[in-house]
Amino acid sequence: MGGDHGPSVTVPAALKAIALGGVAIALVGDRTAIESELAKYDSPAKKLITVVPSEGVVGESESPTQAYRSKPRASVFVCAGVVKAGKAKGFVSMGSTGASIAAATVVFGTMDGVDRGALGGPIIGYAPNTVIIDLGTNVDTRPGQLLDFAALGALMSRMVYGNESPRVALLSVGSEKGKGDNLVKETTKLLEASSLNFIGNIEAHDLPHGKAEVVICDGFVGNVVLKLTEGLGRVIRQQILDELGETPAARDLAQKVFEKTNTLEAFGGGPMFGVNGVAVVGHGASGSDPIANAIQTARMVIDKGYVEAQAEELERIRASVDH
Repeated sequence: MGGDHGPSVTVPAALKAIALGGVAIALVGDRTAIESELAKYDSPAKKLITVVPSEGVVGESESPTQAYRSKPRASVFVCAGVVKAGKAKGFVSMGSTGASIAAATVVFGTMDGVDRGALGGPIIGYAPNTVIIDLGTNVDTRPGQLLDFAALGALMSRMVYGNESPRVALLSVGSEKGKGDNLVKETTKLLEASSLNFIGNIEAHDLPHGKAEVVICDGFVGNVVLKLTEGLGRVIRQQILDELGETPAARDLAQKVFEKTNTLEAFGGGPMFGVNGVAVVGHGASGSDPIANAIQTARMVIDKGYVEAQAEELERIRASVDH
């Protein structure tokens, strides 16, 4: 029910994802609204859709903590509960990011020693195999948290993208050792002591060149990078259309450039790291294609057994630092 468009995009997205194969989907929300939208489609994929009723939606401006207390039957919380009960293997949300994070954190719980999960994933199309963590969940971060994010990002890079020894870097204001704030400097010590393939600092202009497979930063910095790439992608796309006109060739070029700048549409959303379940969180403005892609991202993470492997990886990396 969340996002900017609700069932008008989530229903066709579910049908598209089912048509791609390998998934059955529970649509959680207002039964009347969902079934009204489903009635518009004549598709065999409808046989693999179940409607799970919920009551209410958490708005972007609402406090996730207060919403969890006042709206326990809101769609995103019911969604997480369906997964927790074993009736689904993961959930996908385009609704309130804060509520989605709260649902995954509270309902699933976090890995041992992880205070709060993190959002991450590939966001720049020029470097489609570069996972950036955190993208906005944790704006005040400790060095130990960034070490955990590095371990989880490296695990994802190996399992999902097949990188044997992913290069891990810290995003900073200079590539030289010692550049950056206290968080970067203290995290550098931990990463250097770990068994991760840590290559030091990189700067923001290095991101499109894929100089590291895993880039670590606090959520404040990560979210600024995410929003900047989104904005640049839209502006450049529109400029191409303004210069070349609304021709099929120009639209195709504009879309290709947009996806190279901002790859979120290709994946639809990023998985939560450090929680005991699969939650993929996407952009509220997403249309049906990105949401269908987010469902496939969730399926990929489930098929790879990523959640099960996280706890073991965290223990291994922490032990390498302690020794």
